[in-house]
Amino acid sequence: MEVFLSELSDTSSSLNNDREVNFTIVQTTDIHGMIFPYNFMTDKEENTSMAHIASYLKQLKNDGRTILLLDNGDSLQGQPSVYYYNFVASDKMHIWSEVLNYLNYDAVCIGNHDIEAGHNVYDKMAKELKAPLVCANLIDENTKNPYLEPYTIIEKNGIKIAILGLVEPAIERQLPKVLYEGLTTEDMIESAKKWINIIKDKEKTDIIIGLFHSGLDYTEDEELYKNENASQLVAEQVDGFDLILVGHDHQGWSFFGYDETTKQKTKEVRSPSGKIVPMYGGVNSAKYIVSIDINMVLGNGIWNIKKLKGGLIKTSEFEADKEFLSKFDETKEKVKKWVGRDIGILSTKLSSDEALFSDSYFLSFIHKLQFLIAEFELGVKADISLAAPLSKYAVLNDGVIKVRDMFNLYPYENFFYIMKLTGKQIKDAMEYSYGRWFNTMDNINDNIIAFKKDFNGNLIFNNRYNSYDTITPIYNYESAAGLNYTVDVTKPNGKKVIIESLSDGRVFELDKEYKVAINSYRGSGGGGHLTQGSKINLKTLQNLDLVLKETDKDLRYYIIDWFEKHDCPIVVEKINNWKAIPENYVETAKKKDYKLLYPDN
Repeated sequence: MEVFLSELSDTSSSLNNDREVNFTIVQTTDIHGMIFPYNFMTDKEENTSMAHIASYLKQLKNDGRTILLLDNGDSLQGQPSVYYYNFVASDKMHIWSEVLNYLNYDAVCIGNHDIEAGHNVYDKMAKELKAPLVCANLIDENTKNPYLEPYTIIEKNGIKIAILGLVEPAIERQLPKVLYEGLTTEDMIESAKKWINIIKDKEKTDIIIGLFHSGLDYTEDEELYKNENASQLVAEQVDGFDLILVGHDHQGWSFFGYDETTKQKTKEVRSPSGKIVPMYGGVNSAKYIVSIDINMVLGNGIWNIKKLKGGLIKTSEFEADKEFLSKFDETKEKVKKWVGRDIGILSTKLSSDEALFSDSYFLSFIHKLQFLIAEFELGVKADISLAAPLSKYAVLNDGVIKVRDMFNLYPYENFFYIMKLTGKQIKDAMEYSYGRWFNTMDNINDNIIAFKKDFNGNLIFNNRYNSYDTITPIYNYESAAGLNYTVDVTKPNGKKVIIESLSDGRVFELDKEYKVAINSYRGSGGGGHLTQGSKINLKTLQNLDLVLKETDKDLRYYIIDWFEKHDCPIVVEKINNWKAIPENYVETAKKKDYKLLYPDN
């Protein structure tokens, strides 16, 4: 069994030890629908899943351990297993609710991708769960109170434990308001200060645990207020937490901030009073979970943590639990049948790797679909389409297309907008995109991709992804259709994009308004293209002030529907409306950078 351990002991002799109690905390996070040891998108067996976690839990119980079982959210997006119950079999009890109830979870925090599923889905799940769905900083705009339970009190072996839930508040610049209508978020630090005092005054607990759907390291987010990954900020600025469990960043943390990727312990995290705050977080898709053994002693009438030993456990070291698989086998077969349904025939192979360097078949297809959905579903003839490759490794092979293929083509549950944007706002968004996508090349031997660099100017290799880190994620590489333009990679940021005209021959004017087809993530401010690039106020985007039309279902639904309506083989042609220049620079750099992005190819 692979375990990354860290240990904290209090060797104080003044505790007057009268009694000792032990229990184990197990945390799952960012499961993203990985319920079964099977990937519905690739039609292949996997060696991590909730079935593997069930096996580990069974082992703990057989060893006589008392378990505090917690989940940090982000489970309602990812595998088709959850999509099916979100939007297809939505009248049935949700598979995720059934799993959490079956495994006897004690508390669950909501995540941003759970909120992305929409009110109908997470409101329904809150009613179905036996465990409380907790979140203190998701606020009802009318009552000004938390929309869900802010915290819950759980007793294990006579120990009174408070679980305070918080979600990353950056959903306000990531998700369209329709998904959390009537709700807003509070800054995590402000919310934690308020509620930890309430817990202390009202509950008289022995331990306070933070269950945060937010990453540990805040430095990736330029916004400190309502920071997306504020868990460490809370630990350092709010006294009272005995332990904080994190999620969202998929990194894997143990004790002082143990990074599973680098297998290095980061700096100690201390509260304002100087107390070390242990921090843990699992890895996405059930790859690693957190398991912490707590030893507590009663001294002078007060329970104290004497010893804390915990780490990241690799779930693939366990066999998938047969009882779990048997319990949910019927559900698995239903979803398998649904994703295996034929929906069309494609005559052109689509691969997202090409889209990282130039116009591509992959993005040409997405752009054309956005124009078609705008016209035939929303009744609007869009002037311009903005879209990005949403996955670095997406491939849609030619031949028969099944429902599962749409989860590779379009992995997120984004809705679809028609927005009114000025030419300048569009141009500024494009400059922002290409400025973070392409490096400024001084000579032909430079990189074309904007890679992250360390203090010495060296590229940063990411062991977990087996690739070099880029300045911005691939899903922010936003290109445009409906415009003819070039991107000069030798020009400084802000002056790279040269727009020649609209593709229909009209002159592109900076002060004119255009109808733009765009997904809801980008249209709500995700990635910063419209907020930092176009300087549009976030509230304007969140209030949908610039949205002319929007869909009531996600884009994937319409793509599936479009395929099903076309019986003949579909041939995709490149739009050929943009390219990066100088071409000799681009071709030379592309060969080198492709190997950095895809070292296994």
